[in-house]
Amino acid sequence: MARQREFDPKAVIDQAIPVFARLGYEATSVRDLKEAMGISSSSMYEVFGDKRGVFLAALSSACEQERAQIAQMALDAVAPERFIERLFASLEVVKENPPLRQGSLSLNAMAEFGTRDPDVTHLLLEHYLGITRIIAEVLGKAQETGTITTQTEPLHLAYTILSTLQGVAAVKGVKPDFAYVQAVTQTILKLLNR
Repeated sequence: MARQREFDPKAVIDQAIPVFARLGYEATSVRDLKEAMGISSSSMYEVFGDKRGVFLAALSSACEQERAQIAQMALDAVAPERFIERLFASLEVVKENPPLRQGSLSLNAMAEFGTRDPDVTHLLLEHYLGITRIIAEVLGKAQETGTITTQTEPLHLAYTILSTLQGVAAVKGVKPDFAYVQAVTQTILKLLNR
C-alpha cells in the first residue's frame, strides 16, 4: 500500500514562489526550498522530480495567481481607465511592502531565463498572452460602448499597456522609489481618449 502524502502540493509550491522570486532560479538551493516548503528532500523529489520541477510548478502557480488578480481587477473596475490605473498602482504596493519587493516571479523569470528553457518560455508566453486577453477584453467592451477610442484595436492597446507595465515593473525592481509611475499611467490613459 502506498504511503499517503502528508502535505498539499499546491500549498508547499506557494511557499516556494517567494524564494524563487527573491533569489532567482540559479541561486535558489534545494536546502532553501526544503526549508521554505517544510518538506523533506525525498518528498520534494517524489512529488516534483527535482529543483526544476519545483520551479516550473511554482512559476505556473504564480502566473495563475497573477492572472486571477488581474481578472478580478478587471471585474471590479467601474471604467477601463480605473482598471488601467489599478494595474499601474499595483506597482506602488511593491515599493511599500518589503515582502513583495522581490517582485513578480514571472517578470523575474523572464529576465533570468530569456528563451533558453522552452518550458519556461512556453509558460511565460501563455501568461503574457493571457494577461493581454484580459486587458483587451476590458478595452473591447469599452470601445463597444463608446467610452474609449476606437482608432486602435483593443489587442494593440493591450500589448502597449502590458509592455509598458512590465517595463515600469522592471525599473522599479532596481529603483523601488521610481517617481514616474503616475506620469506613465497618465500617458497610457491618453491613448484611450476618444
